[in-house]
Amino acid sequence: MKNFTHIILASTILPIAFLFFPLQSVAQVVKVNPEPISLEEALKIAPESDKKILVDVYAEWCPYCQRMHSEVYKNDDVIKAISDHYIWVKINVESDQLVSYHGNEMTEAQFARALENKSVPTTYFLNKEGSILGSQPGFIEADMFSSLLKFVGSDEYLVQTFQEYQNN
Repeated sequence: MKNFTHIILASTILPIAFLFFPLQSVAQVVKVNPEPISLEEALKIAPESDKKILVDVYAEWCPYCQRMHSEVYKNDDVIKAISDHYIWVKINVESDQLVSYHGNEMTEAQFARALENKSVPTTYFLNKEGSILGSQPGFIEADMFSSLLKFVGSDEYLVQTFQEYQNN
């Protein structure tokens, strides 16, 4: 009888709760928790969504890459900045997984070399068509990374230096 009462309460209270606290749409959930997608998919989605492409070049063995993934990319401000401005792609410098970049098929390792990547981690900023806007090598603390993401994502880099942006 006790379980039956809980079922009745749940079936009565939950629909009422949804009136006051509506469920978020799938798009809102995805926007709040960005996940990396394939380069090919990012190149398709970016022009439609008017977002830049954030390319996270890493290696599995790299401790600074691991910290970027476990600490920095989990930070709420970083998540919001990525959600607002970017489509996120991860490229492993040692991977044989195939990627497609403007019709050219290559491995992730070959793509990293095509970017002229010299170290890991390195973050590349691409425009919505997939052209490189710039890059930032090395581990970056979450607060600085969030600021850098917003700086490039909002196109402020076109009108001021990052230092000027930081001082405003």
